[in-house]
Amino acid sequence: MSITKKYQSTKNNFKVVFSHPATEGVSTVQLLGDFNNWDSANAPKLKKSKNEFTHTIELPAGSAYEFKYLVDGTRWENDHNADKYVVSPFGTENSVVVLEATAAPVKKVAAKTAKTTTPKGEKAPVAKAVKVSEAKVEKKAKPAAKKTATAAVKTEVKAEAKKAVKKTTTKTAATKK
Repeated sequence: MSITKKYQSTKNNFKVVFSHPATEGVSTVQLLGDFNNWDSANAPKLKKSKNEFTHTIELPAGSAYEFKYLVDGTRWENDHNADKYVVSPFGTENSVVVLEATAAPVKKVAAKTAKTTTPKGEKAPVAKAVKVSEAKVEKKAKPAAKKTATAAVKTEVKAEAKKAVKKTTTKTAATKK
């Protein structure tokens, strides 16, 4: 038994190949799970080759699917290479295939450049880099940092004031007794 997963970035899904060994006496193997509502009437039959039964299914990334193999319509089997196992509502274990969510592919966009020709003997114009001084960057960053620091100090002062009030109230109550 094995599970092979191949991520398809253009579809944001996985092509998953489920395999079950073709042991002597086994004539059919079906794949049932969350992806087909555990419905044996609609469950795909794995294709038999010389050594194994296989079936490929495309499943969305970012989910986990419980499943089992139904052998000859009577015997349930787990996949020994499942990502994990969970207890089913019937008290048995189900195999689980986990398809991790992946980041969406980043499309590279080429910048459009204007083609210019320069006469022979002349140098082509060079784009100038824009300089931003550190002082300008710091000026913009300082107000935000100052606001954050001020808020933190105010919160700390309020907490200290509450502690002081509590101590005073406790001491006053103790001296009145």
